Amino acid sequence: MSTRDQQSDRERTAAASETNESAPSFLDEEHDASWSANLEQERYADDRETLIEHALAAINRTEPDYHVNLVTHPNHGTPEEYLEAPIHDHYPDAETSVVDQCGCGGYVYRVQQ
Repeated sequence: MSTRDQQSDRERTAAASETNESAPSFLDEEHDASWSANLEQERYADDRETLIEHALAAINRTEPDYHVNLVTHPNHGTPEEYLEAPIHDHYPDAETSVVDQCGCGGYVYRVQQ
């Protein structure tokens, strides 16, 4: 990723934190191992835009060679339909895959840069 892209991602992460007083704690942490971002909370049920914004921020917070499992809210259906394009717009080399569907109906969507 270019320096310009990294700066843009940092700005997007900061904006995500500023626009929501109760931003998830993963936006404040760097992850130097594989991890999961909980995007299935009720706050995301009717707010796909914030879910996508926080998903991109989670990817940005994941060190290269590791993956983040984006655990999505069931109201939005299959994550490929709404996450794949924005992810590849910001992270063209990212590898994405659905790992599983949760018992609640959401999905585990794995992203590795």
